[in-house]
Amino acid sequence: MRQRLLERIRAGRRSGGVPEAEAAEELVDSVVKHLALILNTHQGSSASAPDFGMPDYLSLSSRTDLDGLRELARILNEVIRKYEPRLRNAAVGQAAGGMESGVVEFSLSGTVEISREKRSLFFSTALNPDGRVVVSK
Repeated sequence: MRQRLLERIRAGRRSGGVPEAEAAEELVDSVVKHLALILNTHQGSSASAPDFGMPDYLSLSSRTDLDGLRELARILNEVIRKYEPRLRNAAVGQAAGGMESGVVEFSLSGTVEISREKRSLFFSTALNPDGRVVVSK
């Protein structure tokens, strides 16, 4: 697995010639950036892929009950699995602590393949009251 095409073009690099550790870090950074893009895009914003991004979930994120949080986790999982294929076996779960000061937190895990080796990745996602999603390594 490697960076998305436009990232490779912007960097002016061709495949090969990059040390493995640097390539692995670039891949992880690329996945984080793409996840942030996906989760901060509203469905219907892309003419070529109308279901790209997140549906209107603000009414769900304001619900503090367990059913609302489960539904939000399900939506996150579905969107990530569909639009970030480099992150295999993606799983979204409610993070410990769950909700503080209006921020809804979830954990995200999955695997990526780097040089034919599967590596586990763990992220945290925070849905802020303003609707913005932050993805952290």
